[in-house]
Amino acid sequence: MSMLRAAVLWRKSFGIDALLGANLGMPELESVVFYCGADREGHPVCYNVYSEFQDKDLYEKAFGDDEKRERFLKWRIQLLERGIREQLDFSSSGICSMVQVTDLKNSPPMLGKHRAVTRQALALLQDNYPEFVAKKVFINVPWCPAKTAETLFRYIAPEQVPVQFGGLFKEDDTEFSTSDVVTELTVKPSSKESIEIPATESCEDGAAQSRLSSDRPWRLKDEPVP
Repeated sequence: MSMLRAAVLWRKSFGIDALLGANLGMPELESVVFYCGADREGHPVCYNVYSEFQDKDLYEKAFGDDEKRERFLKWRIQLLERGIREQLDFSSSGICSMVQVTDLKNSPPMLGKHRAVTRQALALLQDNYPEFVAKKVFINVPWCPAKTAETLFRYIAPEQVPVQFGGLFKEDDTEFSTSDVVTELTVKPSSKESIEIPATESCEDGAAQSRLSSDRPWRLKDEPVP
């Protein structure tokens, strides 16, 4: 109860209601933290891509001085609040938590100007939003090498993962959407499998050669459907 009371007081002092409608003038940060798709259990997914701060101008705009760092903190809380209200469902059978994916590739060192505001943001999230994270997934961890796409696909279907992380989701894609479910098929070495792909248009090239991986070729053959 004391934690709930403290959270209510913080929301009033931080001005959450006014913050929701505020224009903080930071559109450049839309590629740093953003929502995209859902995991295999239906939780909305929030991506945190700190490599974007390799751009020195963006880094200075976000963390250049105390005023900018304070604005960044408000922007991050604003994004979370909007995500909670727009992405989550607090009905008895609804999804009321999200997945946080953090990409550590080329992320700036924690000794930079953002160190203090990052710690402050983490403390605020832990104290005031403790039950809103279903799971945390870290990718491109320097001391734990693993394939990004394989890691994400354990929790998120390929059609829900942005192309920048090895998935199939693209903004404004006119041919495919997240409703086009990906079918996965494992082909053992030295074996053959038949895959039927419906097509509404004929292919000019009768056969095409490509590769599924560095050591496993595949062939696409165009045959008319009776």
